[in-house]
Amino acid sequence: MKKLHFLLFICFISSEIRSQLISGPMLGPVELRTASIWCESKPGSILKLEYWPEDALEQKRSLSPESFVRFKHQIDKFSLIELQPGTNYRYQLIVNNKTRPANASGRFKTQILWNYRFPAPDFSFLAGSCAYTNETVYDRPGKPYGGDSSIFNQMAKEDAAFMLWLGDNWYYREVDYGSNWGLWYRASRDRSRPALQPFLKKMAHYAIWDDHDYGLNNDNQSFIYKEETRMVFDQYWCNPQVADQGGIYTRFSYNDVDFFLMDDRSFRTSDYMKDSINGQPNPNKQMWGKEQLNWLKNQLLTSRAPFKIIANGTPILNQYNNHDCMVHFVLEQQELLQFIEDEQINGVIFITGDRHHSEISRKKLKNGYYLYDIVNSSLTAGLHILSEREINNPDLLADKTVNQNNYTRFLINGKPNERTLKLEFKDLNGNVLKDWLVNENELKFITESK
Repeated sequence: MKKLHFLLFICFISSEIRSQLISGPMLGPVELRTASIWCESKPGSILKLEYWPEDALEQKRSLSPESFVRFKHQIDKFSLIELQPGTNYRYQLIVNNKTRPANASGRFKTQILWNYRFPAPDFSFLAGSCAYTNETVYDRPGKPYGGDSSIFNQMAKEDAAFMLWLGDNWYYREVDYGSNWGLWYRASRDRSRPALQPFLKKMAHYAIWDDHDYGLNNDNQSFIYKEETRMVFDQYWCNPQVADQGGIYTRFSYNDVDFFLMDDRSFRTSDYMKDSINGQPNPNKQMWGKEQLNWLKNQLLTSRAPFKIIANGTPILNQYNNHDCMVHFVLEQQELLQFIEDEQINGVIFITGDRHHSEISRKKLKNGYYLYDIVNSSLTAGLHILSEREINNPDLLADKTVNQNNYTRFLINGKPNERTLKLEFKDLNGNVLKDWLVNENELKFITESK
């Protein structure tokens, strides 16, 4: 009987400690000598993190988080420093100074210091958008809009370096976007779903947003809670330092590939503003705004990566897209494409979300190569069936379209000057639905002026 009481006591304590953790741990960006780990806990919880090289337990360190509390949400972020490149590390969360929950531990590997030493290592990463989590009492009536969340269990099995969330990472409802509190409620509830937890700690996570995890459907710079929703985004992700305090755009590199994470909402004018006036592009209609576009131009000029991946919530190239697409922000799209051509920027690829199906479209630069826009959608949200007009789009790679819930695996392989980017659209069981490959030499101007 005493043994039974002891076992029940242990189970109670374990459950109580675990209940202090609402979600996480989640692995944030992992660099050469730094890493970040995120979690959400009940207000008043005291968390610490122990971490050590996998083969050197005697080098264990203890770290306290930077904690942020808003309403009843406590966000804890750990910044791990003085790491060594190319090294496997383990970590363990300690809750209230006494317990080490088994499911609050993990591992990661720092990036390899390859430059000037040997060819860039091959790697893979995942991407996806539109993750809708059902909450029946507040959802639209009828068939649930959210699909099978077991897709995250499959994604957790992938041996990828990181996940790139491409927007609509949660969906604000009518009950959410009318108050500051509602924004925090939705992010917290959707982040805490059980199916997501193993995936959060399996690999690093980067994110951009789109309309549904920013504000209302098709929302823009006029959203009255834009400052609050940016605070929510900043707290629920561990993205690199933002380039401008008025937005969320930033960049990072992984091995020899550069990623530019764009903000398609903070500076956006209304989608319902006319594309053109009296036959001329509307000069007042913008998606990124001049400052962000100039930032991107300078980043592209600086980059020497074989692949320069521009991630955006809104698709960029599909001229037959009647919904969200940069084609409706005529001057900005023209300015970007003309800049790429004038400066002969090699290796540009767009990775986007939003559309509730996956597709690849392309556009030939007048005196250059084909630009590709890879739309990755949707993870769990409802699906969109292409119209006849879009199906007949001559710029669409028609045999690469996917009309079911899916995620994308990208693989970067090859020797220097022959690097390839391969993508696989995968279903919730990990089966490859469509694949596609491009060599870096297909994304180059024939004659370079630099």
